[in-house]
Amino acid sequence: MRELKDYSVKQLEALARRLRGQLVSAVQKNGGHLSSNLGAVELTLALHKVFDFPQDKLVFDVGHQAYVHKLLTGRSLDALRAKGGVSGFPDPAESEYDAFIAGHSGNSLAAGIGLCNARDLAGGTGKVICLIGDASLGNGLALEAVFSAENKPENFLVILNDNGMAIDKNRTAYRAISRMTAKKRYRTFNSRLAGTFKETGAFGRTLRRFKYSLKGWLNKNDFFDRCGFKYVGPVNGHDLHELVDVLTDIRKLKEPVLLHAVTQKGKGYAPAEAAPALYHGAGKNFTPAENTFSAALGELLCAEGARDERLVCVTAAMADGVGLSGFAKTFPQRFFDVGICEEYAVTMAAGMAKGGMRPVVCLYATFFERALDEVLHDVCLQNLPVLFCVDRAGFVGADGKTHQGLYDLAALRAMPNLRIFAPKDGAELAEIFAYARTLNAPAVLRYPNGEAPPLGGTAPITQSLWEVLAEGQGAVVLACGARAVRRALEARGMEGCGDAQIVNCRTVSPLDEEMLASLAGRRLIAFEENALAGGFGAAVAEWYAARGIPVRLKLLGAPVAVVPHMTAEQQAEEAGLTAAALAEELRAR
Repeated sequence: MRELKDYSVKQLEALARRLRGQLVSAVQKNGGHLSSNLGAVELTLALHKVFDFPQDKLVFDVGHQAYVHKLLTGRSLDALRAKGGVSGFPDPAESEYDAFIAGHSGNSLAAGIGLCNARDLAGGTGKVICLIGDASLGNGLALEAVFSAENKPENFLVILNDNGMAIDKNRTAYRAISRMTAKKRYRTFNSRLAGTFKETGAFGRTLRRFKYSLKGWLNKNDFFDRCGFKYVGPVNGHDLHELVDVLTDIRKLKEPVLLHAVTQKGKGYAPAEAAPALYHGAGKNFTPAENTFSAALGELLCAEGARDERLVCVTAAMADGVGLSGFAKTFPQRFFDVGICEEYAVTMAAGMAKGGMRPVVCLYATFFERALDEVLHDVCLQNLPVLFCVDRAGFVGADGKTHQGLYDLAALRAMPNLRIFAPKDGAELAEIFAYARTLNAPAVLRYPNGEAPPLGGTAPITQSLWEVLAEGQGAVVLACGARAVRRALEARGMEGCGDAQIVNCRTVSPLDEEMLASLAGRRLIAFEENALAGGFGAAVAEWYAARGIPVRLKLLGAPVAVVPHMTAEQQAEEAGLTAAALAEELRAR
């Protein structure tokens, strides 16, 4: 770290090229977020040259742009996002250089202001720096921090990494913020000449110093000025001369500053420059991950959109990930991408439902949690027909602790009027999707990422809420969710488990009360890939307890614990939720 302070700009530029090579190699080997990190190389280098971390605090927003920061703070990316390797996101438990956890987006400014307040109350020193990008400034929490007070703390620097994108091209009002900040660069006679003398001795250095001096970059910006920031920029986020000089000047200021840096997502790697969204979150060898449910949902929505003009689709900057790209192209007038604003997505969908539309809101489970209040208040209390398709439910694998889809179910179960479904495969997704569309009530479909092989014929849900997949006189496995059902069937095929009965519990709310009553005298195992607290198994236990029915019931699910990054199968193994673990429980009698 100290060596970097002595690097010349030429050395930093050479280091930037080497770092880009390391990023490409690491993501190709392990998978991960490539485009965002390639776009933040120079910004991160300049920050580490000018400031003193961890005495100064660096808070990332959307932590998937922190790979270079990890490399500069002595961490290897050889086992990036793999068990035992570094996380793909900042994590204070991993390094003192990570000032705050950052898996999603929007939290950096609020956390940064909090760190400033704590520093000032304790009589401390140092800068607090927030690096926010990938359209996160449009997130509600970020805007709350911007507008919360006219006076911002001293020694507070916000860097807007403006690459014009979230995961995909911005379709949101964030573009208006970008246009509002995209002032013409400060120009003087000397700044126009400076490029001519870029490598020409002392005279060229003097001209560059004037060009890159803070005086040359101070622009009036009513939006940020009125929110308590001294606006600086826009600057070229890939020009290390410019970045180092401007940051050096900013370091001397006490006033809160917003530095606007314009960058290119995917910078320096031609395929990522040409298709930054494709290389946002790449699989190993840059192959796209297969997500059976997302693909199946996309086909369903396109077919249903052609049949029903009332169908509208809403997402929050995740069109590709949740399978909506085809619908967006086919029905652009009925597709709404609100950016990283899940709360807005839900309430807008509620408004459309109130106006006679039939909205489908597609979100990742971990991001869905941001909007749970709106689901309750704006959708469920009014019993509006909004269908929520919740992707990445359960273990998420390499994205790790900040992205687990284990926690939303407990909150959803408490909401009135809400139906909750967990299809076992793509065919059942279609069956339940069609059924949910007939309900004049809110509903949630939860399903995992990755491949979901077909698991056999699907009984009509209108005839029976749950379905028996395998008869048996032994223990009854009440399996909820695609992975749980698959593992339950695998366990039944293992030695000593052939008499188990496997039930596909495809509805969490309502439960299949008729079947539960019929099973009261049997040995039961509730098996799910959700947090045990408030999950499906808890719902089953509550049902029997409320009726005073004694029952032999074992609950198998994820413990209430932090689940770190590794593969989803390894996470299931750590939690004791594999087919082998279930088979051992079945053999225990």
